[in-house]
Amino acid sequence: MLQNAAEILRLIASSLVQWILYSQRLPKDFSPTRILVVKLDHIGDVLLATPVLSNLRQAYPNTELHALCGKWSRVILENHPDVDQVIEYNSPAFCRSEAPTTLKQTGQLLKHLRHQNYDLLIELRGDLRIIWFSILKVSPKRLCRASLQIANKLGFQKFSSRHEARRNLDVLKQTDIATPIHNTTFSISEENEAYASKLLGEQQIERELPIITIHPGSPISIKRWKPERFAELADWLITKKRAQILFVGVPDEVQIITQIQALMKNESINIAGKTTIPQLASILNISSMFIGNDSGPMHLAAAVGIPTIGLYGPGDPKKFGPVGEKCHTIQKKTDCTPCKGDICKFADEGCMAKIHVKDVIETVEKVGYIKN
Repeated sequence: MLQNAAEILRLIASSLVQWILYSQRLPKDFSPTRILVVKLDHIGDVLLATPVLSNLRQAYPNTELHALCGKWSRVILENHPDVDQVIEYNSPAFCRSEAPTTLKQTGQLLKHLRHQNYDLLIELRGDLRIIWFSILKVSPKRLCRASLQIANKLGFQKFSSRHEARRNLDVLKQTDIATPIHNTTFSISEENEAYASKLLGEQQIERELPIITIHPGSPISIKRWKPERFAELADWLITKKRAQILFVGVPDEVQIITQIQALMKNESINIAGKTTIPQLASILNISSMFIGNDSGPMHLAAAVGIPTIGLYGPGDPKKFGPVGEKCHTIQKKTDCTPCKGDICKFADEGCMAKIHVKDVIETVEKVGYIKN
């Protein structure tokens, strides 16, 4: 409840700053030298914001684009082709495992940003300190998503879509910046392409056969599909589609994958905890399909452009689903109020349990990306 109250306070404060100090629209001949985009969320949310950067580059091809984000999502923006510089700021409001930026460091950051002489600040999601940066005029022009959110709640202005990626783009559209690019982006370096090729050789993976990457984990336990169902699905893919199964995830998810492999009849490969995010992206890029829970790797799969099937329980795929023509989601939600914690009141029979193996198989067959 305190977290919700703090978020509401941030939205209202940011909106008031926008309406009072930055009410003038961008001029039609606006030609910025340098723009700062602020997005302090975690990996999946930052990936959903990458279309903003792509459209800014198209609108202002000669402008320097800088991005302010947390250490945890820095790698996403460093691997975006349109970002010239990434600046790190660990907001206390979004930290999970990293140490938050101190007040002294925040003061140093403010000084640095003021020296950059930004022409425009675009705040897709900040915190109370970032609002102070706006009050202290880090840039003369500002666009703020919070003001759209509050206006939407008050009925004055409607978002163009329910989805987060489109709502981020609405921040540009409100000032007539064209937004033809809707897909998320993550670029893969030659170094990481070489890593993926090396992995294929080491694991004796054949390119001629389908490679299915599966992520069975999630930081939030009620977003995880049952291990026995992942095992049954993986065995079906191997038997019916001649697929080679690659399980991926962070070190904490190795145990989940080991449990799944113990339940399987066929062999699979577990590389959880052995890859960086760019290396994981390179592996996804050579995969025939990704299947997994609502999480960062799912959005990363969509960003590299492969067929993606996301399994959704308490999350909202219409708002946070993967972006792209090859992206599909499955949800069999229980009729209940939105989940606010890590415990489902229906225990093991919650919304993730409503998704059966046959539902995923039907989707695999329907989309037709993998032939028999």
